[in-house]
Amino acid sequence: MWVSIKRLSLGFLLILLASAVLLLSDWSRRKPVGQRLLHVAVLQHGSQPILDEGVGGIIDGLAESGFREGENVSIRRYNAENDLPTANAIAKEIVGGQYDLVTTVSTLSLQAVANANRAGKTKHVFALVSDPVAAGVGISGENALQHPPYLAGYGTMQPVAEAFQLAKRLLPNLQTVGVLWNPAEANSEAQLKVARAACNALSIHLIEANVDATSGVIEAVSSLIARDVQAIWIPGDVTVLTAAETVAAVARKAGIPVFTSIPGNARHGALFDLGANYHEVGRLAGVLAGRILHGTDPATVPVLNVMPQTLLVNTSALADLREPWRIPEDVLRTASVVGQEKLLVTPLVLGKTWKVNILEYVNVADSEDAERGMRAGLRDSGLQEGRDYTIQLRNAQGDMPTLSTLVDAAITDGADLLMTLSTPTLQAALQRARSLPIVFTFVADAIVAGAGRSNEDHLPNVTGVPTVSAFPELLDTVRECIPSVRRIGTLFVPAEVNSVFNKDQLAARARQQGIELVTMAANTSSEMSDAAQALCSEHIDAVVQIASNLTTVAFASITQAARRSRIPLFGSLSSNAHDGAAVVVARDYFDGGHEAGSMAARIIRGEKPADIPFVPLKKTRIVVNLDAARAMGLRIPPALVRRASEVIGEPR
Repeated sequence: MWVSIKRLSLGFLLILLASAVLLLSDWSRRKPVGQRLLHVAVLQHGSQPILDEGVGGIIDGLAESGFREGENVSIRRYNAENDLPTANAIAKEIVGGQYDLVTTVSTLSLQAVANANRAGKTKHVFALVSDPVAAGVGISGENALQHPPYLAGYGTMQPVAEAFQLAKRLLPNLQTVGVLWNPAEANSEAQLKVARAACNALSIHLIEANVDATSGVIEAVSSLIARDVQAIWIPGDVTVLTAAETVAAVARKAGIPVFTSIPGNARHGALFDLGANYHEVGRLAGVLAGRILHGTDPATVPVLNVMPQTLLVNTSALADLREPWRIPEDVLRTASVVGQEKLLVTPLVLGKTWKVNILEYVNVADSEDAERGMRAGLRDSGLQEGRDYTIQLRNAQGDMPTLSTLVDAAITDGADLLMTLSTPTLQAALQRARSLPIVFTFVADAIVAGAGRSNEDHLPNVTGVPTVSAFPELLDTVRECIPSVRRIGTLFVPAEVNSVFNKDQLAARARQQGIELVTMAANTSSEMSDAAQALCSEHIDAVVQIASNLTTVAFASITQAARRSRIPLFGSLSSNAHDGAAVVVARDYFDGGHEAGSMAARIIRGEKPADIPFVPLKKTRIVVNLDAARAMGLRIPPALVRRASEVIGEPR
């Protein structure tokens, strides 16, 4: 009897101890909101402008609700890069209980998290979903309050019928429209049902082509063209939107326009986009997420449809169409106009041939991409080189004092507009050409460089495209390759403001992910090799090299040090992969140059730089160097290789 009581007492004591441990381990989460750091995950299905806009809106909405990154909330962004298995794996990870709330953008992300979260362990807010009911996650179409008690969000059914009505206005004899869509996407199927009914009412024959992967888009659009469609419509289909620019290019060669229900594609060749303002949709979802973090029960929130509508029109897409598409004046007055702007409604007559000078600090592959983008942006805006403008390229060949000489030479030769590549080049132009229009790109932060106080409030003669490195995506990729990463290193150049800015940005992002950043300074090319070797001796898990002019030129020294130490090397410029980095997550500098070229065209046509806000570059690309990875002992996950824009070397 006594032994039994002793055993019972011991068992009871163990239960008490276990309960105490659990209570203490969960103590931080039991603190009231405002007294502890909350953790929020954001999952998007791919790297697309509309999804990026939605995520940006969510973060702004959270801030509006009092939850600011780094102050009282830690926001971790995840991106499945259009890979369903990756989305499902991420979903399983983020619903494990470590997050106070999960937010998703896109139908596929909603489905992935909802399926992984059936136990309701994590609160979930969704946005950028065409039809939440059709997503099949337990949301009722009859009762807005009938949904899983831990799930809330907003549907955003695009104005599909209105898009076809507008197309019919632009071409009254419109009778056949082609559409590409992926039947595996519930959002696309929901939009197709609306499109079929709208086309039936307008006496339009809708010809459909199915695609199950982005690689099949060119073949599908070619099949629609072969069936003699008069236009192609792109719905909110993630698979097709990934290749929307390709669809527009193929259709343009055939002389037919593309129109979409997803804003942003008009800038890349579509005739018009009629759809939602996805930043605003995301902001509303962020505000909702903030309410839930403050204590609102998701079960009490109705699932509603929100549609802050926006229209983008690309007048340059009217050129060379085989039929007489016309954009009425009342449409232009209500739209955001891109491309050749409203001036194309009347004949374009410039008062002179503009002298454009492109100024470079150093000639590397990434700046060459940006330069090609600039030239393409001017051409694609409808201007003709030789008639409307001339271009002179000036390069300082990496010599800082030469930059001032280049700017002075451009002014002496009568330049009408300067286009700068790199932060030092922009700074030289700002100091010595204060009366000339300046358009920049390939610049980490124009505000730090002295071009203004914000993207909207800047010097009156300057506009351009800031190209801050994709550090969140880069660090996510580092963790994907090295799950146990705790300590990384980078070299920076104290004399370059862009280098210092990039170093600080990487440090801030690393802290958010619980990663320690070790930095090593180098001021000259001769110091780079020793600095790189010293960095690699600091017991780091990887070198994550930020962009700067000096480190780009001397990147081979960094590669050699990393290989000697068998430390994986990650880069933030596309050229880094060709110079020995194992993985690069970089901005698409051609795209940034193209946007800068479009801005320059607007100035040539008469707009003032002061009226053109800075447009930060968001598009990224992944480059994988399999040979370099092997040399450093790094195994690159197959899913990352599949997502890469470029793969160097062969798998073994």
